[in-house]
Order: sequence, then structure tokens, then C-alpha cells
Amino acid sequence: DEDDKSKPAGSDGERRGVKRQRDEKDEHGRAYYEFREEAYNSRSKSPPPPEEEPREGEDDETVVILDTYTSDLHFKASKDRYGGQPLFFEKFPSLWAGARSTHGVTKGKICFEAKVRILREGGDTTHDDGGFAGIFRPRRGGYPGARIPGREDEFSYGYDGRGLKVENGRFEEFGQTFGENDVIGCFANFEGEELVELSFSKNGEAVGTAFQIGKGSLADRALLPHVLCKNCVVELNFGQKEEPFFPVPEDFVFIHAVPVEDRVRTPLPPKTTEECEVLLMVGLPGSGKTQWAQNHSQENREKRYNILGTETVLHQMRAKGPEVEELDAKSRDQLIQQAAQCLSKLVQIAPRAKRNFILDQCNVYNSGQRRKLLAFKGFSRKVVVIVPTEDDWKKRLELRKEAEGEDVPESVMLEMK
Repeated sequence: DEDDKSKPAGSDGERRGVKRQRDEKDEHGRAYYEFREEAYNSRSKSPPPPEEEPREGEDDETVVILDTYTSDLHFKASKDRYGGQPLFFEKFPSLWAGARSTHGVTKGKICFEAKVRILREGGDTTHDDGGFAGIFRPRRGGYPGARIPGREDEFSYGYDGRGLKVENGRFEEFGQTFGENDVIGCFANFEGEELVELSFSKNGEAVGTAFQIGKGSLADRALLPHVLCKNCVVELNFGQKEEPFFPVPEDFVFIHAVPVEDRVRTPLPPKTTEECEVLLMVGLPGSGKTQWAQNHSQENREKRYNILGTETVLHQMRAKGPEVEELDAKSRDQLIQQAAQCLSKLVQIAPRAKRNFILDQCNVYNSGQRRKLLAFKGFSRKVVVIVPTEDDWKKRLELRKEAEGEDVPESVMLEMK
């Protein structure tokens, strides 16, 4: 028989053990919502085996398409892989999702086009948080699925829907805003002696040169087309169309027309789930799970772990820009609650993808551990338990409280123990 703590929900679905204490503050913080989601789902039936993620065209070196291996897990690529949208945009409209192409370039004068096809009905059309960005991103360094909060990818360049240019997470005024039905042309000129120039156009009209990058700093890194979007569906033209959306300068060619031998391929995904690994973190709030996961990912970069944790999702939900207002306590609490719910969805769909995962949650319920790992049938499955000393744990909780303003409710901590 399982102990009482593995039975948080009654037959009516009530969330037992996590009822609001009337004398507690209204804002609870990350640990509370992580625990509430885990408690609510711990008695759920094990999900059926997921449908395998389609991989059409992935081994075809003659085509340039979006790479679903290095994309954000919640980026839903179109069937032809020439576009896509955030997977959970209706329930989690603030969630950013990105993907890059299967190939990059290191020479020539290369271009691609991106069109904003549909904005979420009732969604943001005022560009107050961008809504869409067309980006060049390097082959080496981080990639969307492995992004670590607080560390923007080096050598990433984009044109944001608010009329801003973006370099390594830094925003500056640049050109016109853009939105629904606009087409952004993205151009990379490698033919300068010392500089690579990146420029953009809007609906066929030049916006101007946004970036000049020293070739020495790039160090032969290939640059790849990349999109980062929310509340919209993006359609891409890598040159597969018979005619471009708008004419491009004669001396530029679409990346699809670059000879295969002159392209640089992104890493290929594992061919079978048996080559994939999932690590299930187990530990109390503040025990050091996230730090261990990030360190392990950095020390084993060749595995390209996708870290699925609330902190990672929060990073992808936060507003991006030069003057982002600090959220008040209530808004931040709502965002954390959404992030915890979104994380539950991501963990459910993760087994569809042939990737390596780290599930960065408390995972204190035996039934929840079994339910999650059962879905990863065929993967190499391991459990990593983090148990710091009592003194170290208390110090970590204090640091967490200072950094996040979060005091884990005593009732939650006792239930987890």
C-alpha cells in the first residue's frame, strides 16, 4: 500500500493537502504551484503511449526545413516544416516558442522570408511584447530546447515586431513595427572582408542594415534562419516556393538554393527512443535540483538535454524588451501558476520527441514518479535524488526567498516530506 502522501486527490478530483490556508498570503510562489500540480496529477491514470513525432524529410540533405529536434518542445511545426506556431497559444498566450532551420551558412549572400499569417483572435496586435521575431542564430552554442534561464544565446540576431533589433537578448530601436500579413525579408552578407552584415526588409522595402558582425568573433560559426513567436502562425520561405512573397535583391539567393556542400547541418536526432535518456529529479524545494540539472546539462553538452522545469517555462513566458515593467505580486503569482500548469502539459508531450530530457520538478509522490516514467517507454530512465544536509538546505531556502521573494508554505513542505 502507498503511504498517505501518495494519495492527494479523492475520487471527486479534489486537491487534498493543498487547500488554501486562510491566514496565508494570497501569493504563494513557485514551490506551492509546483506541488499543487504534482498533487493534482499524482493519482491520474498513466497516459497512453504517445504518438511518435513525425520526422519527414529530416534525412533529406537536399531540402532546408525547420528542425524539430532543436526547436522548443512547444513549437508546433507545420506538416511541411516551413512554418509553425506555439503549441499552447490558446491556454498560455504569453508563451514564446522558437525553431531554427536544419541548415546554416558561412559564406555567400543568403536570404529567407517570414510571413505572419495569423494572430491569435483577441491577442496582441499592438506590439507591446513583440509577437514575432525573425532571427539569425548560430549553429554552435545553445539551442532553443536547451536554453538556460538568464543566459541568452550568444550570436543571436533578430528583428522584433515592435520595430526593435535584438542581439544576444539586448533590444535597440531599429525600424518599423510589423504584424499580421507582413512579410519580413532577412538577409546575411558574408562577402565583406572583415564583417558579416545582417539586414531586413518589410513587404519588399528595405529597412536597413541592423548588424555588422566581426568575422573573427563568429569564428566560422554558421548562422541559421530562426523564428521566435507568440500569438501568431509564421510561414517561412527558404526558397522552396516558385515565387518569393516579394522580389529580393538579385545578388542574394535563398538558403534552399545554396549547394548542399556549402550548407552546415544541425545535429541529427537519435534514430530510436532507445538512444534517448530521461532523468527524473526528486527533491524538496530548495534542495538544488535545478542547479544540478543545469550543471549536468552543461557538462554533457553533446546530449543536448531539454530541461523541463518551472523556471525554464517562466523564462519563456516573461515579457521581453528594453523596458519591461516589473510584475506586481499578484501578476507574478498568476504567471507562476500558469508556468506550473504549462510544465505539466510539456511533460505529457515530451515522450513523443526523440530527445534527452531532465524533468526538473519535486516529484515526491511515488505514484507520480511511476506515471511520468512509464510514458517514456523505451528511453533510458534514471532517477536523480537530491538530499542536501539540513544546514545547507536551510541556507538554500533563505537564498531562494531573497531571490524570488518566496516563502514555501509550511503545510506544503510538511506534505512533501
